Amino acid sequence: MVNMSSTTEPAPSRAAGDLTARARIREAAIALFGDRGFRATTVRAIAERADVSAALVVHHFGSKDGLRQAVDEHLADDIRADKFAAMSTGVGLDAQSARTAIAEHASVFAYLSRALTEGTEAGSHLYDRLFNDAVDYMQVAEDEGLVQATADPAARAAALLNAALAQTLLHQHLQRVLGESDRVEALVRITPPLLDLYTDGLFTDSRFRDQWDPPPQEEP
Repeated sequence: MVNMSSTTEPAPSRAAGDLTARARIREAAIALFGDRGFRATTVRAIAERADVSAALVVHHFGSKDGLRQAVDEHLADDIRADKFAAMSTGVGLDAQSARTAIAEHASVFAYLSRALTEGTEAGSHLYDRLFNDAVDYMQVAEDEGLVQATADPAARAAALLNAALAQTLLHQHLQRVLGESDRVEALVRITPPLLDLYTDGLFTDSRFRDQWDPPPQEEP
């Protein structure tokens, strides 16, 4: 896989008050790409939502493809910074803070759902970036003593990344089976069981692991 992140240092997070024309265009693209899909969204529609001219969109990003690449890099940088902060300090969110964060990032969830399931090369590049970042910040967590060591860091990163993305990609089914009309409450509701799973483990003994990978037999 192509490693789009060459360092293990966290990228800077989104600056507060980021209300420049470039930022408005980017946020408009996130909302419209997530709602309509990349192909169905025009530069003019993005410009109208951002309250700028279509020429200014092209000036800043070159093309719609250039804008999507900038959006992907921006979101990946934000996710990387947040994950590095959590994994290096061991500090997470309380329930109310999580509700606020999920509500504020609804358009981002929709964008990721579209970007990672449309079967495009851009979606593959975005996933590769998220995966490589996951390898990095999980290694930081291991070095900090926050998580258990593993013999296969790449497989661990991929498994955890897919588990996290599933909550976004399958949110409609999640809401349906839990009887929740609101995505925020559905995601908040599954967080305690996930924390239990990641903190205490799932199985009460090692029989499944031992069957998959039997422990070495002692010499007679």
